[in-house]
Amino acid sequence: MPKFHWFVTSFIFVICFSISVFAQTPPPKSVLINTAAFYDEKAGITKLVKAAKDLDAEFALEIKALRDNNARIQAIAKEIQDLQKQPDTPATQSAIAAKQEQGSSLQRKIEYDKTGLEAKINRARDAKIGPITFDIGKAIAEFGKKNGYGAIFDASKLEESGVLLFAAESTDITKEFIAFYNARAASAPIAK
Repeated sequence: MPKFHWFVTSFIFVICFSISVFAQTPPPKSVLINTAAFYDEKAGITKLVKAAKDLDAEFALEIKALRDNNARIQAIAKEIQDLQKQPDTPATQSAIAAKQEQGSSLQRKIEYDKTGLEAKINRARDAKIGPITFDIGKAIAEFGKKNGYGAIFDASKLEESGVLLFAAESTDITKEFIAFYNARAASAPIAK
């Protein structure tokens, strides 16, 4: 009987001790990362900022050509307006028709060039920035596990959708994560 009494006492002690330990363990913390800050030139993720700048530089001439063509469209529209203010003669009507045709032709060219450029930019973005963002995603998971976070949410996406109404500054780990990521070895990002 004394052994049984000792066993019951020990069992009760273990149960009480276990309950108090579980009661003291806080639930995993949910935190926020603002992924829009990753592109900040001064405080962002250096690899990502450099890749974005390289991408901008690669397509700068083609983007400028589209802007120049848009400016030409606006100039043609102004010329048409000026012609419409003149007296209505067959010469004026033919000049207006010629300008309208020139504007329509240029507009079709702009649309075609814009579609092609968007496709080229998307392919280049997938090739240059895609592996970096994949690596960032893996690093966020690693950072979360290392720091014991239960969930990490993208604050910029939550703000855009109107879901995030309030967040205390203590829940924003953006700066800590950027410092963690930039301090990692400068190895090439992991391919998909």
